[in-house]
Amino acid sequence: MGSILVIERRPILREALRQFLFPEHCAAVRDRWQGEEDVRGRDLVIVDRESLEEGGAEVPEVHRALRDLGVPGIWLHLGQAPDLGSGGRAATVSKPLERASLEAALRSLLPPPSAAPGPAGEEPSDRGPDDPGPDPAAPPRPAEDPGAPEPGETEIIELTNVVEDPAADETGSGTPGSRSGGRG
Repeated sequence: MGSILVIERRPILREALRQFLFPEHCAAVRDRWQGEEDVRGRDLVIVDRESLEEGGAEVPEVHRALRDLGVPGIWLHLGQAPDLGSGGRAATVSKPLERASLEAALRSLLPPPSAAPGPAGEEPSDRGPDDPGPDPAAPPRPAEDPGAPEPGETEIIELTNVVEDPAADETGSGTPGSRSGGRG
């Protein structure tokens, strides 16, 4: 499990990225660059280039900070990829985000789970001595989903936003199907 910081100004994309990373990674989200202290101790930072520029930070400044701290970064961008120069570990992913591209960037910058410390030939365990392990009746995890795309397939991360208007229920002028719409 990696500790990942996501810097993205749009709340819907921020939440989609957080959900995409869960449960394999622990993700913190921010709407702007808050400085080196926020990055210290992270395994990876996902940075939206436009969020940096709108927040007043510069790509070279942030890239230099990540490189100096030894934290790899995935840079999300529209149009031409940011010039990251040399040094440091970084990957660029263009928007709209494709699942395969984002997963490939994560794999290239994070150590594989088998690189975790532990006895040779033994898988590291998160369980305590009294934990019986995963529930066999539980739904499959995303990586085990039989409907997941095959390697090499392209899948765009889809975002939806459902907003209910509580004022419509109070005034009685809601949409068909609302409490005041007559369907009971």
